[in-house]
Amino acid sequence: MARLIILGNGKLTILYDQGYTIRELYYPLPIDNHLHKAKIGIWYNGKFSWINQLNPTLNYFENSLSSFAEVNFDNVKVKIVDAIDMAYEILVREVSVTMPKGGDLRLFFHHDFHINGNDIGDTALYDPFTSSIIHYKRDRWFMFKCDIPFYQYATGYKEVGGYVGTWKDAEDGELSGNPIAQGSVDSVASVRLSLSTVFYCWLVCGYSYGDVSKKSDYVSRKGPKELIRRTQNYWKAWLSKIVDYDDIIKRSALIIMAHWQNNGAIPASLDTDIMRFNKDTYNYVWHRDASFAAIALTLLGYQDQVRNLLLFTKPLLFNGFLFQKYTCDGHWGSTWHPWNTRSISIQEDETALIIYTAWIHFSKFNDVDFIKPLYAPMIKRAAEFLVEYRDEETGLPLPSYDLWEERLGTHFFTSLAVHAGLVAASKFAEFFGEDNLKDKYLSAANEIKNGLSRFYVDNHFARTIYEDGSIDKTVDASTLFASILGVFDARDPRVISNRKAVEERLKIDGGIIRYENDSYLKMSDKPNIWYITTLWLSQQYALEGNKEKAIQYLNWVLSHIPHTGVIPEQISPSGAYPSVSPLVWSHAELIRAIYLLKHV
Repeated sequence: MARLIILGNGKLTILYDQGYTIRELYYPLPIDNHLHKAKIGIWYNGKFSWINQLNPTLNYFENSLSSFAEVNFDNVKVKIVDAIDMAYEILVREVSVTMPKGGDLRLFFHHDFHINGNDIGDTALYDPFTSSIIHYKRDRWFMFKCDIPFYQYATGYKEVGGYVGTWKDAEDGELSGNPIAQGSVDSVASVRLSLSTVFYCWLVCGYSYGDVSKKSDYVSRKGPKELIRRTQNYWKAWLSKIVDYDDIIKRSALIIMAHWQNNGAIPASLDTDIMRFNKDTYNYVWHRDASFAAIALTLLGYQDQVRNLLLFTKPLLFNGFLFQKYTCDGHWGSTWHPWNTRSISIQEDETALIIYTAWIHFSKFNDVDFIKPLYAPMIKRAAEFLVEYRDEETGLPLPSYDLWEERLGTHFFTSLAVHAGLVAASKFAEFFGEDNLKDKYLSAANEIKNGLSRFYVDNHFARTIYEDGSIDKTVDASTLFASILGVFDARDPRVISNRKAVEERLKIDGGIIRYENDSYLKMSDKPNIWYITTLWLSQQYALEGNKEKAIQYLNWVLSHIPHTGVIPEQISPSGAYPSVSPLVWSHAELIRAIYLLKHV
């Protein structure tokens, strides 16, 4: 089920599905999802429903990382407003209830935690000293409290011994009052109302009982309404740099920011629904995705997040290159690329793109004092690897894995990225007065560009040349980067011909698939359409000067995304979202496409 809302402040990140059920909670970094689900139930005059069963209306507030959901249930209207505080690891919730006088209404707040990503050894309890429900394990503590007294509460067991969970206990309108449970546990707390009212609840995250208690006291002193107000105002202020852009750009920038962590890590996607396929997620830092997100924010005028990413990346280089992906605390992520002695099992474009990103950032902000400590240990070190990891005969990069993470060889996209990275490195070297290095990096880049002619076959750029010399002529949308990365002129006859081949052979129902016969998460006889590939075609047209066609593909994307503005990875021909949502890269490419239309 696609996630339609993401909220975050760099330390706490939460995602909601279409029923406004919270499906992911990450704290203090997106490493483990601590929450299996959290949902709200309504009992009124003997009738009960969970709000996810009532087709809630949900969306973001304009220009803010604050969300709302509205439901109607048997003459009762409930509106929920959520915001993650701008400063602290606190989800603040406003609940507005409109109901007939004299009715008996009970709202149930259910939490099913899997702390540290599993349900082993958790504790759920009612704390009479703070009048709250607490879940904890080791140094992960979560406190739920409201500013009106709980009517009832219950903790209990689930997913073991035939127990389904205390959420079932809520459906008759009464809770058992069991005060504590340990192991695989969940909890429910209820409030009881007889009049229309507004009240507030909050979920506090911390590392100890004292920590969550202190933060909860802060909410009480400051006032939960004020925390929501200041958070909404903060995000509106954050958007002041891009007041001249449309709302969809602002929403994409905010969604990217909701993913970005204070330590600089930006995971590709935090939607865990993808785990149904192979028990892994997109919850890693791919430096390809991260680079394009950083470029997007740089184009919009934002500095801090890009700086933090570069600082996060600096210690990760291993022998001059980056691994396939990293956890958000900087460890190597899981991989499916076999290790061998003939080539390095990486995706080389990621190493190149981080240099390219650093130059785009530096060329816009000219922040010499920031870039100086990165120049030798990161930029030069990576550039030296790019120079050395090349075939002596062709000048092209030696084999690595492609951007789709599927095949080992020398790829057109990777070669473009390495060229762009080396050109960027040469500009850094020139800036710092190292002309010998400038010439070295530029010479290697030119050799790569000369070698790129090997990829042009028939009427398009082939995607891969394998170690045995065979050429994979499959039409692939990533070849559109020939001009997007500035290696070729957008009006080069080969680039135009390649664009025509992409458009003619990869277009399905108005959007663009990744490549011919793509089978990844395929749901019908046709491959799924990817948003990034469709936006690449829009960018190519913009670079050609054909704004009408660029807008056509941009509008296709905008007309095929969920109403909240989140952009998934892909969409099936039937309109389903089979993969993660949102995907950071999708939002980055939307920003880049609109920026090109505005500035080229």
